[in-house]
Amino acid sequence: MNIKGFNLIWAVFLSISLAANNAVSVETPFEMEQRLSKMSVPELVAQAKELQLEAALLQEEKESSQSPEKIKDISNRQSSIGSELDMIRTILIALGAGALIAGIADDDDDDDMSTITPPADTLAPIISILGDNPAFAEFGSTYVDAGATARDQGQAITVTSSGTVDTSVEGTYTITYSATDAAGNTGTATRTVNVADTTVPVFTSSSTFVVDEGATDVGTVTATDLQAVSFSISGTTELTITTSGVLTFISPADYESQTDDPLSLPYDGSTYDIQAVVTATDASSNAATQVITVSIRDVGGIDDNPDTGTGTNTSTSTESDDEDTSTGTGTGTGTGTGTGTGTGTST
Repeated sequence: MNIKGFNLIWAVFLSISLAANNAVSVETPFEMEQRLSKMSVPELVAQAKELQLEAALLQEEKESSQSPEKIKDISNRQSSIGSELDMIRTILIALGAGALIAGIADDDDDDDMSTITPPADTLAPIISILGDNPAFAEFGSTYVDAGATARDQGQAITVTSSGTVDTSVEGTYTITYSATDAAGNTGTATRTVNVADTTVPVFTSSSTFVVDEGATDVGTVTATDLQAVSFSISGTTELTITTSGVLTFISPADYESQTDDPLSLPYDGSTYDIQAVVTATDASSNAATQVITVSIRDVGGIDDNPDTGTGTNTSTSTESDDEDTSTGTGTGTGTGTGTGTGTGTST
């Protein structure tokens, strides 16, 4: 088809188009942007070519028309075309295809859209990491990666990831995400995952112990944790504990040691309490404490006190001519050992 034939057909189309434009509402800039943003670069270039051709034909018709109403309609359409061309140029620049703008402006007579070649795609996809970065994983837990998304030329594309996180070993791990577009451009992004133990040990043994006096063994303190636990004790000079939790008296337990006046104590199986603080610490220095109470139970009553023995008293006396009675001293014997005094009577 020669250009004159094309122009005739186009003129008929313009007449119909102008009439249609008058019958419908004018497209808003937002609506225009939404429509154009969905087009690819070749589609935008083709749209610009068509708009430039339409504008040129409208100008010819405007110059030959004698109808003021028609001239007004043509002017309104030309203004709309100008706005759309400006928006196409803006979008092409944003897409990195600004080099095509000059070609659009200078090639108004070229109506063969198949010859338009978009610029080479050299832009890598953009990857967005979901969730925290860096991320944290508790020691011994199950790590679930939040993943990532990627877009290229406004379109979503597939993301692949590499790297593992071993929560049984504390440390820093890296997850790498990558996405490759149709042009072979690859974008990458990384997430750092820190694995650490922040959980304190949990005591599983009782906080109270009861032992008979004279004993040295008290019991064993236990605690659970994902790592090895060691024990220590504070707040006492009478108890000691091994790193594995075995609790003992430094010297045999002594009920009477609680006072300097043993005779004031109840001796009917009563107990004397000692308190101390046990600390459980794991391999990551997470620590928990527990106050323990050790009750020393009296065995044997007051007789087991070597300083308060009871026994029989024997005494000797010396008579004088002036007195019928005399006093003497003696040693008592019994379950305990002690010193007694006695009174002797002479006749």
